[in-house]
Amino acid sequence: MATERHANLARQLHSAYLRSLGAHAIAVEEVRRKGRRTYGVIALFDKPPRAVPRTLAIKNARRTVTVPLVARKAQRFKLD
Repeated sequence: MATERHANLARQLHSAYLRSLGAHAIAVEEVRRKGRRTYGVIALFDKPPRAVPRTLAIKNARRTVTVPLVARKAQRFKLD
């Protein structure tokens, strides 16, 4: 289970990779995986790419933590 701190670290470490896939916004939110609440990284795309991983891995002390990644389709915010 990933904490909010883990999810923010994953967002920071993997943001360049997610932007290279076409993400225009990256957030951290509470998500459900396998019926359990955990924190995850939310990547917003105009059009989701074909291959988006389901998790992002980060090193925490002596172990690796997997943080859920959710890809959502959302249009870019535009000022009126």
